[in-house]
Amino acid sequence: MTRGIENIVFTSCIGLVIIAALLISLDWPIRASIVILLLGSLGIVLTATQLIFDFKVLRGDRQRAKRPTFEVEALEHQGRWGSLEIWAWLWGLFFAIHLIGMPIALPLFVFLYTKLYGGSWTIALTLAGGTWGFLYGVFEQLLHVPWPKPWLAFLLPS
Repeated sequence: MTRGIENIVFTSCIGLVIIAALLISLDWPIRASIVILLLGSLGIVLTATQLIFDFKVLRGDRQRAKRPTFEVEALEHQGRWGSLEIWAWLWGLFFAIHLIGMPIALPLFVFLYTKLYGGSWTIALTLAGGTWGFLYGVFEQLLHVPWPKPWLAFLLPS
């Protein structure tokens, strides 16, 4: 029983810290507080969800308070090419960003990675579109980030 109360107190303290951060960031300019507001809002939702689970456990509803498990099997080393394949993808993304620019390279990377590792066309296109929408919406429209000029800018439409 005390374990359940400890969980509720701990989760509540985390929630109070997040709420304090949100309240403090309300006095800041929007560009300075956007990350705090975004992540803090998400943190409040997750804290409330955790508190619901904690109260269910405290009440004794162990059957209904099943938490999702995110455990996966440990990755087995796939020989000498396993790590090299990961590094090849990362270096490919790095060079693609410099060659064609971040707004094109990152959605292309997500699409190719998803498609080559067994994702359906729908999933690959949805993830790539979501990536592009996030980059465009947050970094270009909201934050007005000036992207560096890619090396192959003369080939891309302006």
